[in-house]
Amino acid sequence: MKHAFSMIELIFIIIVLGILGSMMKMNMPDNKLLGDTNFIIQKIKKQQIYALSYDNFNYKSKQFIDNTTCIFINKNSINVNEKNSAKSSPYKISTQTTITPNDLNICFDNLGRPFNVNNFTNMPIVFNISYKDNTKAIKIMPFSGNIVRE
Repeated sequence: MKHAFSMIELIFIIIVLGILGSMMKMNMPDNKLLGDTNFIIQKIKKQQIYALSYDNFNYKSKQFIDNTTCIFINKNSINVNEKNSAKSSPYKISTQTTITPNDLNICFDNLGRPFNVNNFTNMPIVFNISYKDNTKAIKIMPFSGNIVRE
């Protein structure tokens, strides 16, 4: 009477599981665009929260006193870790991801409302994130500061 599996049976099962695992990996969707978009939104929201506690906007001259509540949106500056951060983020934006328009500078006032430094309009600030053939748009609303992903 047989009470256990033989070594050949165990090796055969491991090989079959390896083949099934590799087939599953090939069929998994690529969520890099969604991950990059969520990472950028997270960085923007972090800067908005910081701006809520720090008022650096001179309302008479309509100028920012300094750039501490501003975020520079391009691939290199988003990937840079913060100097005073106790824990650095392991996530980095993919090298194949593109952000348009490139080099967008957005500042926030003490109410979390965005102001594009180059353009003080009442229009939403829109930029696109592309990865391979897919594109997602991020829109920052002017009066509320809400971030909409499209």
